[in-house]
Amino acid sequence: MKFIDFFSGIGGFRLGMEMAGHECVGHCEIDKFADKSYRAMHDVKEGEWYAADIRAVEPGDLPEADCYCGGFPCQAFSVAGKRGGFEDTRGTLFFEVMRLASVRKPKYLFLENVAGLLSHDGGKTFGTILNTMGELGYWYEYQVLNSKDFGVPQNRERVFIVGHLGGTSTTEIFPIIGGNGETLKQIIGGSQGDRVYDTKHGVMITDRINVVGNVYGTQSQAGKLYTTDGLSPTVQGQRVNSQGWMYDKAKIRRLTPRECFRLQGFPDTYFDRAAAVNSDSQLYKQAGNSVTVNVIYEIARRLNNE
Repeated sequence: MKFIDFFSGIGGFRLGMEMAGHECVGHCEIDKFADKSYRAMHDVKEGEWYAADIRAVEPGDLPEADCYCGGFPCQAFSVAGKRGGFEDTRGTLFFEVMRLASVRKPKYLFLENVAGLLSHDGGKTFGTILNTMGELGYWYEYQVLNSKDFGVPQNRERVFIVGHLGGTSTTEIFPIIGGNGETLKQIIGGSQGDRVYDTKHGVMITDRINVVGNVYGTQSQAGKLYTTDGLSPTVQGQRVNSQGWMYDKAKIRRLTPRECFRLQGFPDTYFDRAAAVNSDSQLYKQAGNSVTVNVIYEIARRLNNE
């Protein structure tokens, strides 16, 4: 199946889709540094379709594709931001994908955003998204999935939406139970620090040796200390110092860019290509803004080309 990678970042969607046997025919990314990493990581060939700004793309500009993928910018909906929703310019970029899909009618729409999107404005924002897809002839399904359940030790909840063009696709993708990873099995209740988990099940809860004062202000993610055998907080893209700190062999250190890429499911070879063309500050940002490859793969392998 051919797909276009919108809001492509460093290509988490691309890698996951390609691992499932699908073919990328083009990408769109406005951040020149992210695009530099993307091209290096995925060995983009000359002549592959590309656009920087989706707002300048006309439907006739697009190559033929069966699926439009994209993690449309989430800052407008994130609980960490001002949650401006569609009043925020970034929030309207969802409608740019719909503008193109309304004319070209790809078989699938495969979208991702923060879990907070479901509750934004009392659910009205998410309802508008689903209604818009429905008006364009897509029946839709969605599920909140956590990266920790798909083989990476990162607590990262995101909502994934799959739109199916009516009359062309009948196969349901969701629910996905468990993924390739394992989840914790709680055997004794209590608050986070007092819970006990079955040692045979998956990643541990964040260690309670976690507070290092306000090392970088009052951000809860940045002000915690994590053990190397624990569960990382969500890798973030807003700034370098929000990636957290690690207690590693009696030393306290920040997560490295390589580790952040690993937490998003990228092989080290892909990180090395990105590191060759970008600074650490850009790599931190790019990892935090990416989707988790493992989750994309689990969804992508369920997509078909009927």
